[in-house]
Amino acid sequence: MTPILSYAKFVREKYTYIILTTWVIAVVVGLFTASPGVHIRQINTPLIVIMIAAMGFTITFKSLGLAARDWKGFSFGIVLNFLFAPFLCWLLAKLFLSSHTDLAAGLILIGVVPCAGMALVWAGLLKGDVPLATLINAATMILAPFLIPFLMSLFAGTFVSVNTWGMFQQLIYTVLLPVLGGVVLREVLERRVNVQKYLPVMPAISATMAVLLMFMAINTNISPIMKNVGLIGPLVASTILIFPILFIVAYLVSIKFFPKGKNIAITYSSGMKNLPIAIGIAAMSFKGLQMLPIAVGFAFQMLTAVSFYQLFRRTAAA
Repeated sequence: MTPILSYAKFVREKYTYIILTTWVIAVVVGLFTASPGVHIRQINTPLIVIMIAAMGFTITFKSLGLAARDWKGFSFGIVLNFLFAPFLCWLLAKLFLSSHTDLAAGLILIGVVPCAGMALVWAGLLKGDVPLATLINAATMILAPFLIPFLMSLFAGTFVSVNTWGMFQQLIYTVLLPVLGGVVLREVLERRVNVQKYLPVMPAISATMAVLLMFMAINTNISPIMKNVGLIGPLVASTILIFPILFIVAYLVSIKFFPKGKNIAITYSSGMKNLPIAIGIAAMSFKGLQMLPIAVGFAFQMLTAVSFYQLFRRTAAA
């Protein structure tokens, strides 16, 4: 068990570097071959299920019940995740990618997916309100299968054809059932064994699946983007703005109504998006370049998260 825990600790502490290193490797390899990404894409559904189930294992019904008492913070996080973020991404798509419909749909997909699981890690490192971050994360995960098809039809339907019913079915199988399965499995195991020693491993498993999905998305899209170099400018211009705006809005608005711990939780759980889920949806529901903005978004999301981490630390020191 010790090597596994050591790996979990390494992933938790070095996740930013792992993401950026994988991003660079995927680009370099993609300049020569897309074969590794193609092979990973063949098993992308099992990877998504494992990733989501591992997230679900970190959640308990009891913790959700306790955190749900803070309905103001919870409601604020839901509004930012499923109203403000989709609208922002739709607006950026209209401004920068109106003539590149596949990329526009991928950009909007970033906005409609739930909160990122890593938001809990950042909130914990900064001594924020982790139960609130957990609640927002879990609630957005459970609501995602029901809201994503509708939001994609509403916002991305002006750019591409969206199979709302097909997407809903896929999300039930790949998101809702795995996350509920993870929660139930933990509830069952807690009656027989001490699951606490396994909890640090679950985020590492989820993060590993996420890294593989990100590599797949980047590696398989390098060749098409190199054939359309003109797409790089609008792609970067639109994607680079998403996460700074999400973080800044969540931070500035929530700091007026909530104490520091809740402000940290809301900022990260509303500013970070579950990009591996977005890549999974793009891979299952679309056949164009929809994965590309999401893959680029990994780097910008991490850079923004690190920048705000430094901001919160300096504020605490002051």
